[in-house]
Parts: sequence; C-alpha cells; structure tokens
Amino acid sequence: MLSGAISLGVLPFIVIRFLQKDWIMVILNMSAFIGLTSVFVYVSITGRTAIARWIIASLAVVVMTFTVYLKGYQNILWIFPALTTVFFTLTPYIALTIAMAFLAVVIAIVWPEINSVMSLQFFIATGSTMLFCFTFSYRMRKHQDELTVLATQDTLTGVGNRRALEEKLMELIESIKRYPNQSASLLLIDLDEFKSINDRFGHSFGDQVLITFTHTIADRIRVTDKLYRFGGEEFVVIAENTSQEEAVTLAESLRHAIEDIKFIGKCSLTASFGVAQYQKNENQWHWLERADIALYKAKESGRNTTCPAPDVTF
Repeated sequence: MLSGAISLGVLPFIVIRFLQKDWIMVILNMSAFIGLTSVFVYVSITGRTAIARWIIASLAVVVMTFTVYLKGYQNILWIFPALTTVFFTLTPYIALTIAMAFLAVVIAIVWPEINSVMSLQFFIATGSTMLFCFTFSYRMRKHQDELTVLATQDTLTGVGNRRALEEKLMELIESIKRYPNQSASLLLIDLDEFKSINDRFGHSFGDQVLITFTHTIADRIRVTDKLYRFGGEEFVVIAENTSQEEAVTLAESLRHAIEDIKFIGKCSLTASFGVAQYQKNENQWHWLERADIALYKAKESGRNTTCPAPDVTF
C-alpha cells in the first residue's frame, strides 16, 4: 500500500518535470516510480515485505538527496516525508542511523545556501521530527512484538502454540521442497492419564505438571528443535535434519527423562510418543495425521512407549 501510494504521488511530478523539460528530474522521478511500482507488484504477488522495506527506504533517501542536490534549499521540505518513510519501514535504531547520515549529507549540500536563522530552524524541525518518528516507531515495534508473542506463544508454558506450530510446519515444508536432501521429523507427545492428575490433585497442580514437563523437554532438545503445545496435554517437537530413526532415539531419551520427573510423592508422569518423518508431497495435516496415528498405536500398546509412523505414499 505504501509503495503503491507513493508511486501514484510521484506520477504527477514526472508529468510536470517533463513539461518543464527538466530531463534530469524526469529520469530521477521515473526511477523512483519504476522502483516503487516494482515493489508494489513484488509484495502483491509474494506477500514478502523484508526486501521491499529496504528498497522503499533506500529510494526515499537517495531520491530526496539528489532532489535537494539538484534543486537546492527550496526543496528541503521533501526530506520530512523521506524521514517518515525511513522510520516507518525500518526498525527504530537502524532507521535512526540512516536518518542521521541522510541529514548530514543534506546539511553538507545546503550549508552554503542558508544563514544562521535558517540553520537553527532546520535543526529544530528535523530534530523534533526524528524524535517523534523514533518514539512512534519504537513503541509500534514493541507493541507488535508483544502481539506476536500473544498470538504465537502458549500463555501457561511459554512454548509455541498451535498457530506457531502450523506456521513453522508450512515454513519447514517449503524449505524441504527447495532443498530435498533435508529431513525433518515430528514427535507428537501425549501425557498419559493426565486427566486423572487434574481430577486427583486439582488444575493448579496440573498446570505445574505441564510447566515442569515443558522445561524437561526444552532442556533436552537441540537449539534448532522446537517445542509446541498442540492442545491440552498434547505437545509437538519439530526436529529438523533428523531422520525417523534418529527421532525415535530422541523420543526414547525424552520418554525416560519424563519418567524421572519427581513431584514430591504426589504422582508419577509418563508420556506416549508418535514419531513421523516428513515424506515427499505431503502437507502439514498429513504429516501430523501420521504422527497422530503412531501416537494412537503407542497408547493402544499400553502407553509410556514410542511408536514410529508407517510410510505412506502421497
């Protein structure tokens, strides 16, 4: 939206500069228009904004710098929308660094044209604009991070929630499609007889069991492995670059670690595991379904065991 709106705003200036036969500015404005339109099309098709943010910020700084250089102090007002664009598109501290460098170049360009009063006005105006933009950007990013945590993190255990799991699975599947030599496995975990723990000792104690369980798992998986709460007492470990055999070995080590958890004489805890390695052409739901079938077999086998999923052709 930002790139599309700015490109439409630049269009009238291309016409004006063309009628004025100001060919250098025509080329400069046309470059900005083409760049912004390309960003608009790219983001519309791919939905990716990381590269687009840098392109928009770079265009804003470069085009406005050349505009001031070519047209002089009378075009100095264009630096304010450029500053706003930089802070809107980039993270606060990076934006601040770029904005200060941008202003230093602009000041060097216009310095011979301005007197002391104009210099003071310029410093106050640009300083207050940067302060406001930085504060607003910092607060916006902070709130965005907080909302991201709320949307993707389980509030009780602090691990990823189901939404985060689904996003990670889609991202991982896309990565495996690009690099077929990669492997990944799911460990679907269900705490055995967890309902009876809640019934006997209360939900508060049950919550502590879940927290202790997640800490136990998190301490024993690799940094690259991720733990998610799938729902209730079901959890998922995503083990990247891990075959099914390796995942079964990991599941067994985790299962024994869970058996060793002590709850001050109140109860013991065990878990059943279903393990499934990703297979070519399956989606995240098929993958989870195979792990769930394996988990069901583990529970049917008497619980506190690990069962690998069978291979299925899609």
